[in-house]
Amino acid sequence: MAKRSLGIDVLTAARQRIATVFDEMPRVYVSFSGGKDSSVMLHLVAAEARKRNRKIGVLLVDLEAQYKLTIQHAEEMFALYADVIEPYWCALPISLRNAVSQYQSQWICWDEESRTDWVREPPPIAITDTGYFPLFSHGMEFEDFVPEFGRWYAQGKVAACFVGIRTQESLNRWRTIASEKKQRFDGHGWTTRVVDAVYNCYPIYDWQTEDLWTYVARERLPYNRLYDRMHQAGL
Repeated sequence: MAKRSLGIDVLTAARQRIATVFDEMPRVYVSFSGGKDSSVMLHLVAAEARKRNRKIGVLLVDLEAQYKLTIQHAEEMFALYADVIEPYWCALPISLRNAVSQYQSQWICWDEESRTDWVREPPPIAITDTGYFPLFSHGMEFEDFVPEFGRWYAQGKVAACFVGIRTQESLNRWRTIASEKKQRFDGHGWTTRVVDAVYNCYPIYDWQTEDLWTYVARERLPYNRLYDRMHQAGL
């Protein structure tokens, strides 16, 4: 599938897609990691929520071993949009891939049995009770928890999960948008059915990296200062 111009800029297109979701889906949340893409995603969706005086969910899966600057940015974002968000900062014992050991291919973050080894304590806002979500089980995979959260949040209704992925980043992400075999919501190519009536929505799929930073700079919005450190390091 070849790229096709829409005749409008990517910011206008993203705002139109987000507005469409708000018009058509009763339950809306953002999958937020604190990275540049998900931060822009939250800024855009929260702005639309404020216009409509509507609440949105924000899912942050805290992986414990994360940069201090990322956690500080997440706290900043949750505070900035406290008036329109339902926060789900999850610090739960989830099984993760381990890229720093040849002997232990996986590890469990926030594992109470290894509390003395924790990198840091979870923030006060965090959900740490393993019984909070009926779907949760100790050590479940990250990839299993995320769609199950969507099913729980949807409450049997049609729900949108805004995800900040862009086709510029990888072939697989481009295929996520270009595939004509996936189940879409109302024919929108920038959506993908995940589970039940829960759909991932990718309104910034056509943004370039430069678009992200231009938007943040022009709107004078907060961003993860870790990227400043990465830039200083030549990355």
